[in-house]
Amino acid sequence: MVRFARGRSDWELFGAGWMFQALGAIEEWDGDGLIARIESRADADRLQASGLPVVDVAGAWRRPGFLRVCNDDAATGRMAGSYLAALRLGHVAFCGVESVGWSRARREGFRAATRAGSFPAFEETLAWWERRGRSRRLEDWLGRLPRPCALFACNDTAGLKIAAACRRLGIEVPSELAILGVDNEDILCELSVPPLSSIMLDCEGIGYRAAALLAGRLDGKAEMTGSPLLIAPREVVERASTRTIACGDPLVERAVAVIRSEASRHLVVADVLKSIPASRRALEVRFRAALGRGIHQEILRARVDRARELLRDTTYTVAVVASESGFSNTQRFHEAFRRAVGLTPAAYRRSRFLDS
Repeated sequence: MVRFARGRSDWELFGAGWMFQALGAIEEWDGDGLIARIESRADADRLQASGLPVVDVAGAWRRPGFLRVCNDDAATGRMAGSYLAALRLGHVAFCGVESVGWSRARREGFRAATRAGSFPAFEETLAWWERRGRSRRLEDWLGRLPRPCALFACNDTAGLKIAAACRRLGIEVPSELAILGVDNEDILCELSVPPLSSIMLDCEGIGYRAAALLAGRLDGKAEMTGSPLLIAPREVVERASTRTIACGDPLVERAVAVIRSEASRHLVVADVLKSIPASRRALEVRFRAALGRGIHQEILRARVDRARELLRDTTYTVAVVASESGFSNTQRFHEAFRRAVGLTPAAYRRSRFLDS
């Protein structure tokens, strides 16, 4: 929103936070339009009473007459389901926020991707998830889950609370319970023990397009409509809470653990075999039977995952990213990255920021 406003000489931003001028009470504010995360019926009533054009960016409480630019929550659930299903843990579960649209859509997208007609689900209010302290009810529910299990938490706040409960219960994360959150709030995810894997949303894209839609409404070019503009989630950012795989073959699982730990250190297939009591041919056959890909392909996958992390979180040059990811030269890195991601490394880094 800030970036959009900088391109409009007639825009001034008011709100809460260091980048805005103070908004004060909405009822007394002499403004032209509102962009808001509407998380309750009371919020919706209050904003509707203002009489101003409203763009909702949460998708929790729908209200006729509001414009909506929201994350595609069904697609987020499908992304979570596809990712967690690939861990092959055998069971899935969901933790969400009760009675809000975005959590419900994530749950149903997750159901569609995992093809699970039913699965254990624990849902509470957003305020409950944000409340500090332990919950015996949550702990009892976690204790009854079949294991190993892949759990989709509707947001990082829930994921952090679940991880803390697992520590108290002695449930091993990720080997017994893999946990995936949403929002990729990096500080929150790193505070989790172990660090929480999470789906990164296109928050900048949502904010920019919400501002553009409001501008169109104020300029008389956009009608108020109930159909939301849905913004696709970006990707799964993998951390320790999901770095496991249960394929039913202990040798393959052990080899994958070695690869994920050592791939960025210029690991080759021969190095993997030093840790595994099997011939290359035998392990290759077992790899393909269990995972549908070979040992070298798994090494490349791990290197590309590390490269994506470095491109997202550092300002390293592409050459340095290639080396730090375990690739022997930049050309091979470009080829492998483009084949896996569909973008060059430079284009992938640029894609983190919405083009104007």
